[in-house]
This record gives sequence, C-alpha cells and structure tokens, in this order.
Amino acid sequence: MQMDKSDTKGEGRKPHRRGLLLGLLPVLLAGKADWALASVSGFEDGAGRPAVRKLRQSGADFDRVLKVATQIWGVLGRPQETLVVGMIDTKGVRAEVTSGGRLWMTTGFLEACQLEAELAVWLSQRAGAIETKASGEAIDRIALETLLAAGYDPRAVVSLWGRWAASKSLRNSSGFADLPLSPVRLARLRAQIEKLGYLV
Repeated sequence: MQMDKSDTKGEGRKPHRRGLLLGLLPVLLAGKADWALASVSGFEDGAGRPAVRKLRQSGADFDRVLKVATQIWGVLGRPQETLVVGMIDTKGVRAEVTSGGRLWMTTGFLEACQLEAELAVWLSQRAGAIETKASGEAIDRIALETLLAAGYDPRAVVSLWGRWAASKSLRNSSGFADLPLSPVRLARLRAQIEKLGYLV
C-alpha cells in the first residue's frame, strides 16, 4: 500500500499539517455527509486506503469533475499522477485546489457551475493562479488561454462569472477572492472572447 508522500513526514509517518487539514476537510465542510476521493490511479481516501464508497447520487458527476481536472492538468503540464479529486456531498458551495494537485469541491459547488465548461473556467482560473502566481487581469488571460487549449467554449467565461457577479451568495463561494467579477474585468474578458470570433 502506497502512502502519499506529500501527507507524511519522517520515518514515523507523522502527518504533515497540510495533509492533516486536507484529511479533515470533508468533515469540516460536510459533517457526516457522504464523500468520495479519487486519483487517476484509482479510488483512495486521504491516507491512501481504498475509499469506503463512491459518491451517493451517481458516479456521473464525479467522473465529470475528474475529466475536467485531467484536461486542465494536461494543459498546465502537471503530472497526471499528482491529481487527486475529492467530492463532498453537501449543498454548501465550496471548492479549493492546492499547489500539490488536490482538488476538493462540494456537490453544491458543482451545481453552481451549471455546465462542464463552467467548471473548467473556475478550475483554469484557480489552478492557473497557483501555477503562475499571476493575479488580476493577467490571470484572467492565462485562464482563458488554458480553457481554449483544453477545448472548452470560451463563452462559458462570461456565463459563469456574469452569473456569479450577480449573486451575493456565490461571490466568495470558492474561497478564492481574485475572481473576474467586477464590471471592468468582465467587459475586458468579453472583448477578448469576441476578438476570438465568438458572439457573446
């Protein structure tokens, strides 16, 4: 049985602080809600043990998240074996990506991203910011380039961020503050997408 090296430290295999927090995240976000975790090599929990069960509703949502994440990881040049995706079955709207390649989100967050392309928009924005350390309009451009390279419709940028900008409950839902929700950033993104030949 392989342990995730990012979650252990020393010969006594004491958990890293980050690994411990990631292991507690499903409990913190969802209490006793169902959760599932997978890597590209198969289902496992935070300690490398086989997961008890998949997500309760269906594997379709989970597979969709894994597909989007795998495509974005490929564009960013990240090793696929570092990708670990976790989903928590709760209506709370939360999601996070770590620099080590772990992606967590709630089913409520997935519902807030109404299209697969919208999920790819958010992940391009968040993972791109971690990868490049860019911010503001610079990360907006990088995220748009990542989205296009992954084969998604760039108009999803406008549909996702336009809807989130209009919703107080969604503005800070991802725990990531640097989102293009201001009228200025949204207008510039729209202009970039229209220059690419898409009617928005």
